[in-house]
Amino acid sequence: MIKNDTKSSHQKEFTNDYETPEYITCSVTDPISHEENGKKTHTSYKISTVTTFPEYKNKEFSVRRRYKEFVWLRNHLKDKLNEKGKRLTLANLPGNNMSSLLGSGRFDDAFIEERRVGLEQFLNSVVNHPFSRFEKALQDFLQEQDAQVCWKLINV
Repeated sequence: MIKNDTKSSHQKEFTNDYETPEYITCSVTDPISHEENGKKTHTSYKISTVTTFPEYKNKEFSVRRRYKEFVWLRNHLKDKLNEKGKRLTLANLPGNNMSSLLGSGRFDDAFIEERRVGLEQFLNSVVNHPFSRFEKALQDFLQEQDAQVCWKLINV
């Protein structure tokens, strides 16, 4: 039997030629209203992220954040855009309404769901934004479990 180990110069090996496309997606789920001394104080949301971006430690991770942390993140990213003279805009956060500002309306199921959807839209916009997606503050916001550690890292 004749054995031919010669490879054609036209034959291409595909083992390392294909690279997974870069992507990132966030879902905001599982709202929990927290209480202190029998009174509801705030609602936190679970943020689950799946990504192939090399800037992140893992491909899948999740954290819990509350609305005021989203507000801080948006303000921080907006300040960074302004510092660098970027004329790009960021998505808006879902706003408050009168009942959420003046009473227990912010703990109504319909309000929480509307806010959850808006937070998810905001996050998916900023993680795919041409500037903010590279900001360390955003990466820490999505990855750091302890909010206090996250704030310290961000405020350095």
